Amino acid sequence: MITALIDNRRTIVLFVLRLFFYFSVIILVLLHPGIAVSYDRIGIIQWFVIIPLQTLFAFIIIPMRKSLIFKSCFVMLPLIVLSIWTGGFSLAAFQLFFAGLISFTATLLLFYYPRWAKLSLLEPFFLAWICLRLLILSRSGEDIAGLSHGLTQFILIWTAVIFLSHSVVVYFCLYPCSSSGAGKETALFLLSAGTVLFITLIILPADFIRNTIIVNPRSNRIPQAIGSSDLDIPADRERRGSGRRTIPRYGSDYRPELRGISEHDWSDTDALDRNRRGTGDGDSRQYTVMVVASKYEPVYMGDTFWGQLDPIEGFLVTPNDTLNQLATQRLFVSWFDTETVFYQERTRQELFSLSILPRKFFPYRPVSMDPTILHENAGPLRYLHQVVSNVFLKDPLELYTVPLRELNTAEKTRFSHYLEIPLEQSDRELFEEYIREAVNSWRERGQESGSVYMETLAALLINFSDYQYTLNDSGNPLSINHIKNFLFTDKEGDCVEFSNSIALLGRFAGIPSRIVSGYLVAESTQTIAHKRGLAVLRNSIPALQQFRLDDLYLVTNLHGHSWVQFYIPDYGWLDFEATAYAIPPVPSGDINNWDVVIPLIDSERVFSPVRAFPWHTVFRIIGIFALLIVILAYIIRYGREILLIYVSRCGGSSAVRAVYLLLLARLAADGKPIKPASKTALEYAELFPKPNAIQVSIQQNEDAEKHLKNFALLYTELRWREFNDLSEFNNKFIMLKQEYKKILETSRRRGMFWFIVRIFSLRGLAYL
Repeated sequence: MITALIDNRRTIVLFVLRLFFYFSVIILVLLHPGIAVSYDRIGIIQWFVIIPLQTLFAFIIIPMRKSLIFKSCFVMLPLIVLSIWTGGFSLAAFQLFFAGLISFTATLLLFYYPRWAKLSLLEPFFLAWICLRLLILSRSGEDIAGLSHGLTQFILIWTAVIFLSHSVVVYFCLYPCSSSGAGKETALFLLSAGTVLFITLIILPADFIRNTIIVNPRSNRIPQAIGSSDLDIPADRERRGSGRRTIPRYGSDYRPELRGISEHDWSDTDALDRNRRGTGDGDSRQYTVMVVASKYEPVYMGDTFWGQLDPIEGFLVTPNDTLNQLATQRLFVSWFDTETVFYQERTRQELFSLSILPRKFFPYRPVSMDPTILHENAGPLRYLHQVVSNVFLKDPLELYTVPLRELNTAEKTRFSHYLEIPLEQSDRELFEEYIREAVNSWRERGQESGSVYMETLAALLINFSDYQYTLNDSGNPLSINHIKNFLFTDKEGDCVEFSNSIALLGRFAGIPSRIVSGYLVAESTQTIAHKRGLAVLRNSIPALQQFRLDDLYLVTNLHGHSWVQFYIPDYGWLDFEATAYAIPPVPSGDINNWDVVIPLIDSERVFSPVRAFPWHTVFRIIGIFALLIVILAYIIRYGREILLIYVSRCGGSSAVRAVYLLLLARLAADGKPIKPASKTALEYAELFPKPNAIQVSIQQNEDAEKHLKNFALLYTELRWREFNDLSEFNNKFIMLKQEYKKILETSRRRGMFWFIVRIFSLRGLAYL
């Protein structure tokens, strides 16, 4: 059974309003077009399930007439189960658990123990902070400003509404005894809030989020050659990686040129719709896809992971893989890694990129990801990505001499999906024989290895030294028949053939494997044309100027790549370059010899006047309005007292009522308690606390108590008794006014401090 407290309609309304304000803010995150990513799975469970559920439990379960053990189990068991089911045995589970615990505790204290819930005053600030974050994202770029125009104005107004309304809800929860004046206080608040919102709507420029660009159209889309006379280009980059081998290059003295296309004529199809190796339409140029800032190289930035093996089609995208969801997953609150295993020799790497692609590309394993936002003043490189990953910087083959353990039972179970080989027996025998020959050939060299894993992988990589590497990547995984043709017949292919083949062979060796596709960011892919292009873009895009030119890499459509990841015990998933030992491509097929095309950021573009949100004006007007409200309150207080004094001299029952209200107002101004509307004058006299003996004498205490009771008796008689003799009424009325004066004299607190309090107190407005 629910106690009478829950049956109280006012309490239920306050609870529903509090929950409504919470949902209204977190749902705005889903609706805002400026957020490319908003919530991941953990965020959804935390904000939409655990927090509301624990809030509901605290409000309903606690007042039930059940044992403490029953209540604890009913509340804690769902929280623990949801936390572990969502976050596993990791820090994410603790995050979910404490979020639910805080939600439960805050609601419990606010509605049932308000004396200990003063921190609840921060709730309106938290919701307003989220709204302000959304407003900031609305100004992240011209495109997004236009898309979110109407929603931005709504969020601006809703920020004020949510802050003021939620503050009132918290106030009534903290001070439930103020219900006597709730109607009048609410009316006064609504009048104030309505005025603030009205002023906000007036001063808010209708076009303050618009940022129209006035451009000079250019029809010539032929790449223009860019000179290098004024560019500050380092002669050579410092090496930041370990010198590991990446894709092989053909040695050539050819110096590719740098060309540019106006940002107004640039189309993303320049970098995406052409064949990834640039041979689809005879265009031997490479087009900018992104600019990456990293202190280390190489960086294998993937967005698609292929781990499911089909007996005919070959490798397919792994279903329900979190990594495959991260490239497009909505993340408002940054995503955080939830894996519990910590691998050896990992280095924290922070990546910043400006891209023409809204998709995220990241190294494994990602630790955190900030929201993808639209960036202004960067032309087609409008998508800003920031990722932090723990990466293995060394060449994995350096582990060749390191003693490595075999997979344990837990790892075999966990990675069973990446060990499956659902092939026909004839195909299995064919691939197993290939591995035996490669390993035997490697052992004939007399090389000793610390593990069978690394010996097999080294043998397979070195065995590719007889294979020709070409540059006509289709970007799609290969069928099993295609892999067999590559290994046993053609012995020629691009990165897809190499990565698919060695991933399949690795599984036959008992090594969990998967294929990753994305982009390779490496020093070996940067020519003088790339460096010059970076210098041009860095001079034109302010966001890139926070990084050294040596830390920037220009990634083009021809840097699209496919590689393999193997799981090595104690080291985790490591990126292996399957093409590292292959025969380099012929000079005409080496992308390092092809011209580089970048977007030219128009420095002459003119922006229409943009009105930044007038924060100073808003705060000034709100401050003036608040001052006017305070002045008005004092006018009401003293005007009312003057009116009551006037009415008290007119005689009759109205004069009696005026003296009573004047007494209550004066006592309230002196710090005495507010009389509840349900209490009579006599009941209020009984509840009236004794004055502090330190402030008044003991005799004054007794006198004040005596005069208050006398006043209550006289007031009750004058208000409700019918007097046949008017002189008797007048005599008792005179006695009432005398008791009124004696009460104020005997109960008044002494000292300058209380004198000032009485002058400036507004507590008497509770009796309006």
